[in-house]
Amino acid sequence: MGKIYLVGAGPGDPGLITFKGVQALAQADVVVYDRLVNPVLLYLAPKTAELLYVGKSPQKHTMGQEGINQTLVDLGQQGLNVVRLKGGDPSIFGRVGEEAAALAAANLAYEIIPGITSASATVYAGFSVTERLISEKCLICTPTAKLVEFVAEPLAQISQGGSVVIYMGMERLEEVCQTFLAQGAPATLPVVVIQWCSWGRQQKVVATLDSVVAKVHEQDLHNPALVVVGPAAGKGAERSWFEQLPSFGKRLLYVTDQPMTFSEMTEYTAQGIDFYPYFVGNAYDERFDSLHQRWASDLQDYTVEYATPAAKTAFLKEQGGRR
Repeated sequence: MGKIYLVGAGPGDPGLITFKGVQALAQADVVVYDRLVNPVLLYLAPKTAELLYVGKSPQKHTMGQEGINQTLVDLGQQGLNVVRLKGGDPSIFGRVGEEAAALAAANLAYEIIPGITSASATVYAGFSVTERLISEKCLICTPTAKLVEFVAEPLAQISQGGSVVIYMGMERLEEVCQTFLAQGAPATLPVVVIQWCSWGRQQKVVATLDSVVAKVHEQDLHNPALVVVGPAAGKGAERSWFEQLPSFGKRLLYVTDQPMTFSEMTEYTAQGIDFYPYFVGNAYDERFDSLHQRWASDLQDYTVEYATPAAKTAFLKEQGGRR
């Protein structure tokens, strides 16, 4: 009899997945994964595992939540080991409760494996959301559709000696800042916006309540991004240990005709590289074709390296000489 594992993939750095998450992936028959999952993590699944994408973006949903719930139930009823791989921690705005409820209603065995959430990964941007004598409390929240509950929170008060960590707030950033100001927060209160936190593509804007919207537009930051308001956010102005890694910010499309282990892939990400593996020749795996298509526009900005001359020949033939 199979089991469904609801697994947190962590915020982006593939090395941040938990050992228990690795174990679940190693025995998966099917991996049902989201848009924000680092693709390197998919290589932890067996070569026989089906890879099913159900990603959602603010403008487009591959599959709605009810459809995802039903998919998990259908797979579970087939007696399969299923990993539902979700970015960050599935219990922090990850709707894991809805998926668990659907599985429980179908009398299916499941397990929830937490992950590292983005609020913890702000250390990759140079600060912690809780720091002694600077930020000794923390509110994790997200703007509601009408901002009713969000506006009712004492945001300005909390941010005086703590951090307000806002998930999925980029589309309402101006309204969010106005809410803080309307509650009496100083215009100079530090704000940091971190895009793709803990990925090699990580970018950040460190500003204040009255300047952050303009700076975010100037640097063209978008979702997925985390917004942190409070004194600790000001420490993000310094380059972090992650941003000082020798290859931080490099985007690498690595084309190889040789198998690679997960450890070999994370040797690249551990240097701060935004790493994307592309297997050709004898190492080709058709399960990743749809993934490559979804990433095609992003990959145009990557530097291409080839493991062997044969890998280069195979890749250029496949791409019609475009690279």
